[in-house]
Amino acid sequence: MEIEEMLAQADYLMHIAVSKCDSWEDAQDLVQETILDGLHAIRKGVDINNARNWLCTVLNRKYYDLLREKYRKPLEFYGMDFDVAMEEVNNQATDVDEDGLTEEENLRRSVAHLTKLYREIVVRHYFHGQEVKKIADELSLPENTVKSRLRLGRDKLRKDLTMEKYEKQSFEPEDLWISTSGYIGLNDQPHSLVNNDKIAMNLLILAYEKPVTIPELSDAIGISTAYIEPVVERLVEGELMKKVGDKVFTDFIIYNQKDSTNTLELQKKLAGDLCGEIWKHVEEGLRELRLSAYYKKQNSSQAMKLEGYFVLHSVYRAVIRVRDEVAGNGSKYDYPDRKNGGRWYAMGTRYPANYDYDKSPQSEYGISGEAGGNYENLLGARTIGLYDYDTKALGKTHSAYHCVGNWSDARESVMKFLYAVYCDNESFLPSISQKLLTNIDTFIELDFVERSATGKLILNVPILSMDEKKQFYALMGAYSDVLCTEFHDSFITMIKNPVMVPKQIQADVPDFLRYINTCCYFPSALIYEARERGLFLKGYEKPVPPVILFVDVAE
Repeated sequence: MEIEEMLAQADYLMHIAVSKCDSWEDAQDLVQETILDGLHAIRKGVDINNARNWLCTVLNRKYYDLLREKYRKPLEFYGMDFDVAMEEVNNQATDVDEDGLTEEENLRRSVAHLTKLYREIVVRHYFHGQEVKKIADELSLPENTVKSRLRLGRDKLRKDLTMEKYEKQSFEPEDLWISTSGYIGLNDQPHSLVNNDKIAMNLLILAYEKPVTIPELSDAIGISTAYIEPVVERLVEGELMKKVGDKVFTDFIIYNQKDSTNTLELQKKLAGDLCGEIWKHVEEGLRELRLSAYYKKQNSSQAMKLEGYFVLHSVYRAVIRVRDEVAGNGSKYDYPDRKNGGRWYAMGTRYPANYDYDKSPQSEYGISGEAGGNYENLLGARTIGLYDYDTKALGKTHSAYHCVGNWSDARESVMKFLYAVYCDNESFLPSISQKLLTNIDTFIELDFVERSATGKLILNVPILSMDEKKQFYALMGAYSDVLCTEFHDSFITMIKNPVMVPKQIQADVPDFLRYINTCCYFPSALIYEARERGLFLKGYEKPVPPVILFVDVAE
């Protein structure tokens, strides 16, 4: 892309910006920032084949950044290299007893299973007695089209009503836990598209193996098409499903129990075999951490959490780098742009009804994260950031935030609460979710805070400035490099048996998601092994949730 070619798109960009922004000034700023990004890209020698498409992508991203700033929503990331805490659902679908249905009831149920294209016309004509001409006039359709749809609708009803009746089989809806890698959208998409909706969960499961029609989904789940259609439309619009012709299919990878635990024992064994040698390097890094000024200013609980974060992050990144060598993983900017400003890949894990995940073998070793986001100009601070992993091996973090609310709101509330405790400033309390304030005991149990003898809350989450954050991440990065180099050949023995995905989504699922379970349990297994041998956190009984609050106070 040449500069002249880029500048030639300015009018087109302005047209797009005006349609998005509330004011002419905002639109001008948006276009100006987009053009500046283009100039920087040209100077860096970035190869851009289609100037208009590239610039529009940049403009859209900057627009959503503008919205986030306007509504004080940070660009939050969840598990750029792994999955975020899973969304559990508990609702139970209601079975319909088909025994003893009258012929009229069977007819009405069959009509309900027709798609809207045919259902509306069949209902108008046969249930409300409307003539073909009136239907055509009211729906703005040619009469021949109405007649054709009536005929096809009758054929579908006849086929349904004359089919041999199968014995009623038990139907227990499954659970589908949704996770993401990347940046979520403004309204917590894609999580909010499914949330606690058992119907949406099972539609996604049913449409995973191959494309299906909506009537086929309706029959499979036992709910009329009229109720299925809006759910499917929402999932298609939110990009969890795709529609091709009259069929839809789930457009993200879904793991089953076997996929989740296929190499768990291998990872546990490897952690046991390598623990002694790996820990020599880990202990060297911990000694260096303990000498840092930012470590020395933490209280004992905060210091232990910094150590836990260091160990988990360093080991985790080392094995992820080896995984990505095999599977490949683009940068965060290669994640697909989604509607509502997100850039993410979704993942799902299916479980049978009433499955107790806490008793499953993988629950002890699973890791969720790294998750985080920075908030600018909030509560008198220039920047506040909350970063965490979630794992039983050390302690819960964002899986416990659900007691406060949805993803983004919960993280913001927790961050405000921790910052208020840090500042010992009661004037911040009105800005904190009342739901969080009623759940303070949860955060005491997690050892985020504790109560003094006088009842005052004391912060037990480590606090680092943004400059100290850079030092801390540089230290973790250095030891991650060491572990990756020293144990590369051992780590790579885990990276095998990728999950196979249906052919219709192969182009949409990056390979790293197919390999995601091959090494994800290793860091927790190593921590358990080290603790059992007395190498790490010896005699320490409190939780050590890997969580850090980063703060830059405005001058």
